[in-house]
Amino acid sequence: MKTKPLLRLAPAPLVLLLLLGLTGCQTATVDTVQPAEERAQRNVVDDERISPDRRLARIIEVRRVNEATVSGDLLRVQVELQNTRQAMRRFNYQFEWFDDEGMIVQQATTPWRTLQVEGGEIVTITGVAPNPRVVDFRLKLMAATR
Repeated sequence: MKTKPLLRLAPAPLVLLLLLGLTGCQTATVDTVQPAEERAQRNVVDDERISPDRRLARIIEVRRVNEATVSGDLLRVQVELQNTRQAMRRFNYQFEWFDDEGMIVQQATTPWRTLQVEGGEIVTITGVAPNPRVVDFRLKLMAATR
């Protein structure tokens, strides 16, 4: 008795699904290499995270918050983020700045910026305070609509 190959017995849609499952979805991910012992002296600050958008909080992980001053008296903040997924994600962010009394420091414009982060990629976003009265900040993150 002559035997038929297994794939000839299976319906075409089943074969297609099987092949897709074996190849997987091809997505771009970013591998990162850095020194095991960092030489940079960062001023890492403790942070508090308020995440009503649980989905975004699972996708974009805040790894580190670092502060410094530039031009002698302007607060500069760097926030290191990582896309925890394998697929590229877009999100929007905005810095808000506060004086020593906790009052928001108004800026002419406080634009939302859009950032595209590849799967697994670690990125650093930076904000510089608009004037020397600023002593604190808040970073707002929002899932991009497109």
